[in-house]
Amino acid sequence: MQQQLSPARVVLLSPEELQDIVGASVRRALADVLRTMQTKDVMTEAEAAEYLGFAPNTLRQWRTEGVGPRYCNPTGSVRYRRDALDAWLASGAAVTAAPRRPRS
Repeated sequence: MQQQLSPARVVLLSPEELQDIVGASVRRALADVLRTMQTKDVMTEAEAAEYLGFAPNTLRQWRTEGVGPRYCNPTGSVRYRRDALDAWLASGAAVTAAPRRPRS
């Protein structure tokens, strides 16, 4: 028994129509992401790292060095408040590497 394929359909769109369709999809996806991020006032290390655009290991390193955003450790698990992350970003705090020692 041979399966019959339906004939291909060609849909013609103007550039403006295509832009409207793609723009609406992007706006919906972005709204979903922002809604998820905005509902979390307290974030895990992984969530905070994603929110800031850094790796979780970077946040761990900053904690050991005493730099980076404020965090709390209420139950033995590191947590970041979103308002503290936003304040840290807004402060323009520069993160720089420690100066290297000259080689002997």
